[in-house]
Amino acid sequence: MEQATEIAGPAAVKAAGEGGSSGILHLDPQLCIVSLDEAAGTLLGAEPHALLGRRLDEIADLADLGAYMKSGTVFNGQPIEVNGRRILCDYLPTVESDQVVGGVLSLQRVLPEAHDCEVDLKELLQSAGAYLDLNYDGIVICDRAGVIVMVNQAFADLLDTTPHAIIGKHLNEAYLNSQPSRLPGVMETETPQVGITHYINGKQVYASLYPIHKNGNVVGGIGKILFKDIREITLIANRLQTAPETRALAGSVTRKETSSRYDVNSIVGQSKKILDLKESLLRVAGKNSNVLLLGESGTGKELFAHAIHAASNRRYAQFVKVNCAAIPEHLLESELFGYSEGAFTGARKGGQLGKFEQAHLGTIFLDEIGDMPLYMQAKMLRVLQERELTPLGGGAPKMVDVRVVAATNCNLEHLVREGKFRQDLYYRLKVVTLSIPSLRERKEDIRPLVMNFIHQFNEEFGLEVQALSLEAREVIMRYDWPGNVRELRNVIESAFNLVTGPLILRDHLPDQLARMHDSSAAEASAAQDIGGYIHQRLGAMPLSEIVDEFEQLLLETALQVSKGNKLQAADLLGISRQWLYKKLHKYESGEDS
Repeated sequence: MEQATEIAGPAAVKAAGEGGSSGILHLDPQLCIVSLDEAAGTLLGAEPHALLGRRLDEIADLADLGAYMKSGTVFNGQPIEVNGRRILCDYLPTVESDQVVGGVLSLQRVLPEAHDCEVDLKELLQSAGAYLDLNYDGIVICDRAGVIVMVNQAFADLLDTTPHAIIGKHLNEAYLNSQPSRLPGVMETETPQVGITHYINGKQVYASLYPIHKNGNVVGGIGKILFKDIREITLIANRLQTAPETRALAGSVTRKETSSRYDVNSIVGQSKKILDLKESLLRVAGKNSNVLLLGESGTGKELFAHAIHAASNRRYAQFVKVNCAAIPEHLLESELFGYSEGAFTGARKGGQLGKFEQAHLGTIFLDEIGDMPLYMQAKMLRVLQERELTPLGGGAPKMVDVRVVAATNCNLEHLVREGKFRQDLYYRLKVVTLSIPSLRERKEDIRPLVMNFIHQFNEEFGLEVQALSLEAREVIMRYDWPGNVRELRNVIESAFNLVTGPLILRDHLPDQLARMHDSSAAEASAAQDIGGYIHQRLGAMPLSEIVDEFEQLLLETALQVSKGNKLQAADLLGISRQWLYKKLHKYESGEDS
């Protein structure tokens, strides 16, 4: 009798999607499947045991939903795509001690091909990304009937409750001790209400409301809480009144020059070093102390600077970047502090604001601070100590309120000993120091970084690349990455210019990587050994025992290569750490498969 195939047939999938029960999956924080029922396996098109330990985002196209699932956002009635089919899902995170430790995904049904989900978060979040910030603003999204289909923790905090308690309720049922929601009226009139005051749970908040359009029809609404307490606006207004010169900024500085484009969720990685660093970043961001970022070139220091600004109470003001090494020495002072009219030949009429004035009330990022000339270091120290500057060419001193985030790949202590960097400025800058690890120190983050870059370049190149081939992945994992994340990104982009199928192959990688992994005599010998191993066991043992023995051998080898580091061993095997523990327990206890 032939062995039954693991993949469920189309008829079974259709039956489960249309007439069968919904399926349930339990996920860990990295969206790896911890457990699932038969109905979930049928809807996903495979036997449950074949899906255990696999990442959900490798099985299904989650689009932007994956990031929000990891952050603990709750949603109802949203589609994920599996093998060309759209499955309607609900999601509830599991939270312990204010930390997201996993979640439960309920697979409801397969959508007919002609069916469009009314409020499709994938489309909405992509189109509304310019004005949505799910990490800081309170966000609630409802369907046309006023039923909440998505809510984040920041909004639930306003109501002193959890997203679980709000999801699926009508707006007016969820808002206890609050004014009736204005979203139904916004959907009815199809007119946004921007910058309105509203009472929620006894607090006067500042909000913006928008109708959601699809194919010319209103299909839902979105509410965004910008300030959780109206008093925040008064505090900011009072600060702005003390700086009338900032009004000139609007006409002289473009948004591209002064906007923060990333937040802490833009930092990809699940290694302990990165998770600890992100936690430290969030603690530091809420203060106003200066921050010094240390790390090799290409580790992402600018990304961390953006994230500090985005998580701070200065996030609504300017973020200004200055590369101290890229500006000629004779222009650096005028760039940083500005100049008065007639300060030098060719000076702009009316003068020009410097980067520090542009960053007033916000954050200035001084990259490559170790390359700043000594004479400028003395002027910089005065700005940090006295919070005032004098533009080139004279004029009255100007007060500035700026948070400084500096970065360098140099050893500043060594430069101080050599007399090339002022000691007093060094201590002013390093009030808080965050050291960003190199990529070779967190190799377990390579895989999520690669998948993130593949997603980015799929959109940019219009391709549908799924992953690296096994051989290409081994090359990537064995390389030392002297250029860190920047080099990894460039390698994946280079491969996208050559790839023709769903997988990036070793031949698509740059020569310097591929050469490091050319087949050697030892590898050929190992391949022959494997062939001999299989020949010896064929006919002597049943298939299941051969598979179990070989699997156990792979587990032992992975642990030897990783020197007992189970997280690294799991990454080498392409499985979750929980699944590795389960396999190890199986062979240690002698359980049957």
